[in-house]
Amino acid sequence: MMRLIEPWENIAINVLTENCVMQHFDNNIHLIYVLAGEVTIEKEENVLSLQKNDFYLLSKSLVHTVYAKGARAFEIVLDYYFEDSENRVFEGNSVTDSKNLDGQIIQSIERILKLYLLKEEQSVSEVFEEYFHVIHLLEKEYTKSSSFEEERSMKQKVYELKFYIDNNFEKDIRLVDIANKLYVSDQYLSRSFSNEIGMPMNEYLIRKRLEKVRKDLLETEKSITDIAFSAGFSNINSFNRLFKKYQGLTPSEFRKEIKAEAKIKPKQHSMEEADIHNLEVYFKEKEAQIDDETIQVSMQEAVQQEFHKNMINLGYAGDLTHASFADQIANLQQNESFKYGRIWGLLSEEILEQVGDDYDFSTVDEILQIMIKAGFKPFLELGFKGKLIHESHTQIIKSHPFIRKSYELSDLLDRFQAFFHHCTDIFGLEEVSTWIVEIWKPNPLVLQTIGSEELNRIDDDGVQLKLSQDQTYIRVFSLIKETIRRIVPEIQIGGCGLSLDIETRDLGSFLTQWIKGQGAPDFISLSIYPMDAVKQQLNQRKDPHNPISPNSNYMLHRLKEFKALLKEIRYQGKTYITEFNVTILSRDIINDTAFKGSYILKNALAVMPYCDLIGYWQLTDLAVTTFDTANKEIFGGSGLISKSGIPKIGYFAYLFLSKLSDQVVYQSEELLITKEEPNRIQILCFSYSHLNSTYYYDFNSVFTRRNASALFASSNVQTKQILLKNLTDEKSRYRMKHYRIGPEAGNILEEINQVGSTDRLDDELVTYLKQRCQPRIEVNEMVSRNYQLTIDLEIHPQEIQLIEIQKSSH
Repeated sequence: MMRLIEPWENIAINVLTENCVMQHFDNNIHLIYVLAGEVTIEKEENVLSLQKNDFYLLSKSLVHTVYAKGARAFEIVLDYYFEDSENRVFEGNSVTDSKNLDGQIIQSIERILKLYLLKEEQSVSEVFEEYFHVIHLLEKEYTKSSSFEEERSMKQKVYELKFYIDNNFEKDIRLVDIANKLYVSDQYLSRSFSNEIGMPMNEYLIRKRLEKVRKDLLETEKSITDIAFSAGFSNINSFNRLFKKYQGLTPSEFRKEIKAEAKIKPKQHSMEEADIHNLEVYFKEKEAQIDDETIQVSMQEAVQQEFHKNMINLGYAGDLTHASFADQIANLQQNESFKYGRIWGLLSEEILEQVGDDYDFSTVDEILQIMIKAGFKPFLELGFKGKLIHESHTQIIKSHPFIRKSYELSDLLDRFQAFFHHCTDIFGLEEVSTWIVEIWKPNPLVLQTIGSEELNRIDDDGVQLKLSQDQTYIRVFSLIKETIRRIVPEIQIGGCGLSLDIETRDLGSFLTQWIKGQGAPDFISLSIYPMDAVKQQLNQRKDPHNPISPNSNYMLHRLKEFKALLKEIRYQGKTYITEFNVTILSRDIINDTAFKGSYILKNALAVMPYCDLIGYWQLTDLAVTTFDTANKEIFGGSGLISKSGIPKIGYFAYLFLSKLSDQVVYQSEELLITKEEPNRIQILCFSYSHLNSTYYYDFNSVFTRRNASALFASSNVQTKQILLKNLTDEKSRYRMKHYRIGPEAGNILEEINQVGSTDRLDDELVTYLKQRCQPRIEVNEMVSRNYQLTIDLEIHPQEIQLIEIQKSSH
């Protein structure tokens, strides 16, 4: 019975301090709420990450493994004694099942926490008002019926039955009665239940009742008879027999043994003085809302740094012959964000066709002309690499294999010789000398996945070799390099496309042999897709009981390790990252989120001092479209622009980078200030929020453009005050042009969400979105005083900003 005298008898607040297992069998509302940090919850093989201000309703009778160590989180239990509550079940969360009233629910939960802090000052009516208010909101948005619906598939009926048992196991439940309600035979229902759940319904019911019995035997002093009846057993003799069958002990033996052996560590505890203090600190911090930082920068001190090392992967060479693809390349390069454009597959038989001893160079010329006309220097990957669209490292959605007419090494060298003689004739030796050539070393696993193991084959004087073998690759590379250098002596030639994210072998021996030989590479090329590496390792381990917080600097750390190896073997050549992205997958919604802008800036700026070129994967979603994306503009494509040419936030990350000067006056992880003499200043800033554990652990949920925000760690609005000191004039007027783009300003995902639920865009919507998906621009006049200028910034999560400051001429 509810007591309306003391409200806190109806509300329990427990602090979650450690990782724990939680399971309840009452009909009250059990809710986990996160104030700060991250809490990961595992339930029936599903894993979900809660961030700041997220809540989760614990399902009755189900086991929840809760990882709360290091977070500020609470279990809030609200007594629920209402006559109409018999078939009402509370279920859901604010992450993947968000509702319109979530904001009000969060406010009400925090109001309860605040009232708890003010126990001596608040009135009883205030607490009850908030108590009933949050229950009312949860009833409206987060309840579902545990009754049965007739119009369901058999599979749906089975899971409705399981849900009903989970929430009503203590009632008199008989298979034949439920079968009659669902208009099926009890044999058919039992067989269907066993097929889906893995055991007969009656056994599942018994196991569920016994779970409650075991919990009560351990945690209460109730009599065994009362415990059995409260769990739904109506016959004590039958109960005793079943308990011993499943547990191996009688109930009294179990209680005695488990209590003697158990070292029970509390899963949570009521609020103590330290917890109350932490809660007070939290609310004070929240009222401030922003993190303040003041940075003083002398404009007379600068170091030189090269920011124009960016390359873009244009894709499979054959794609460039499509008019829409060529148009996007021309439009992108108007901003001069990239010096090099990388393509592969150019020497495939379908592009460079051989007829007798002659070659048809018409398609090759068309592709190279498109690149050069757009302002790109060609970066040519001339190995046997075709077109692949990845679902995972080992699953390919679509493959377009490289076509080889001959496997003879001599024929391959003839093809290289003919190609470069032709290019120097058409484009001139001076132009071709500025190109870069990469020779890819095949990955046997990839070739096996796409069924193209023959691309690994090289025939040399009757001996069949495998190009993926170290010694064979080194010899073939050396001969190719020698062939090209006789025609174009100054051109750069390297390889071999090492995948730092999945490379596990010892590279030292292979690289030492390669660089010490006659055909040493001018550069070593690398690829890295950090999130694939972490997620793949986790999936293989299949152990979610040791949650990780994946390294947000994974790419930098792997590159520094590789550079240390190169130093150890005394390699003096260049290092190119030819491919990088969060993931190689072309069906991952994170590719379309505002996260990509800050991700590109964070990683590109971090690795630039350690490499000579860095190539983003890839230009346009046109490169990864297949039959299943024909009517979709947003499908998780990895391009900087959508298939209709709508720019994503990653496009502007590179545009902002291209506007920087090489004179750096200040640099931190998320802020960069450069200057261009005499009176031009550039400020680049961003707010990076890393992927949370939901992305790594959840292999089942489908994230869409509507709920993608649940994948990222929460962060605050930041303010920075920048004081530019030691300017050239004591007092002068400056013009400040401020660009900003992020989740709330011009990002494609949010703009398309605003348009509506449609996935297919007509020409009018494409034109509209091209205009909407642009940075917001604000122009202001400022005056310096005492050789100083003050800039105030407010940066929202996942937002990137560029500020251009120029001294006025009058």
